[in-house]
Amino acid sequence: MRILNLFNVPLSYIKDNLELIKSQGFDGVQISPIQPTKDDNSYEWWMLYQPTYFDIGNRLGSRKDLLDLCLEADKKGLIIISDVVINHLAGCDDGSLKAHYKDDTDLVSNPNAWKEARNINDWNNRWEVTNLCMGLPGLNPNNPMVQDKVINMLNDMIDLGVRGFRFDAAKSIALPEEGCNFFPNVCSSLKIWLPIIYGEVIFYDRNYVDKYAKYMKVLTNYDASNKDSIVKFIENKDSYLSDGTMGYTKNIYIDNILNMYRDLCNNYPNTLFYARNSNDFDSWKSRDVHDSNKCKVLKRW
Repeated sequence: MRILNLFNVPLSYIKDNLELIKSQGFDGVQISPIQPTKDDNSYEWWMLYQPTYFDIGNRLGSRKDLLDLCLEADKKGLIIISDVVINHLAGCDDGSLKAHYKDDTDLVSNPNAWKEARNINDWNNRWEVTNLCMGLPGLNPNNPMVQDKVINMLNDMIDLGVRGFRFDAAKSIALPEEGCNFFPNVCSSLKIWLPIIYGEVIFYDRNYVDKYAKYMKVLTNYDASNKDSIVKFIENKDSYLSDGTMGYTKNIYIDNILNMYRDLCNNYPNTLFYARNSNDFDSWKSRDVHDSNKCKVLKRW
């Protein structure tokens, strides 16, 4: 599967370009989180990752916009994959780990719905990564209310025509062998079988890729024992937009990215191409991307 990540792009733009997306050889489009945010007037990219509710509709588009997009995508044989934020909700603007005043009142009033209010200090400490917060008030993935809220939102999106999900910060949600039943419960509660679901496990211990791949595909910069169990990328929002060492692709010229993407498509059946939010945004429309997407790869090593 060849996926185009049109990050931070309005749903109306994606709908207007579906024909071109299909002709470029993509099978699906990953849209940014569509959950309500604490400030819909802010155009900071990270605001999309501070949702207040497990609901649909923000500055990128409404429920109707999502429905219209999915209907048109289906006509053209494309699937819409929604990025979803499931690990945390929006925090206050005072640097604390308190829930924002706009956050879901059911969850705010349930003390068992939250992780311990401490930030991760050591990203190599697995207990900290799965039990503490990443700068925002973390949700307790084992809590039934949290799981029900997530399941209801995903099924609502499925009703509107979404046919895939990217789980943000999946590595911060523990696995069943670690005592957390979140992923089996959520994935088995979806209304229909979906063509693709993948969890984000990046910049982390590569040994966990195979562990998460037992429950979904894994969006990762690493390899796995089975090629078909992962979605590979050259660049994403974190590697391009982030500051410091995380923004390591900022200084890579787009021509190099295109060459690297071609190599990726030659070797992996599932790839994601990130459309840069810059002067290079239109690179996804290039002949290089078109030709790369046509590569066929055997699914197993």
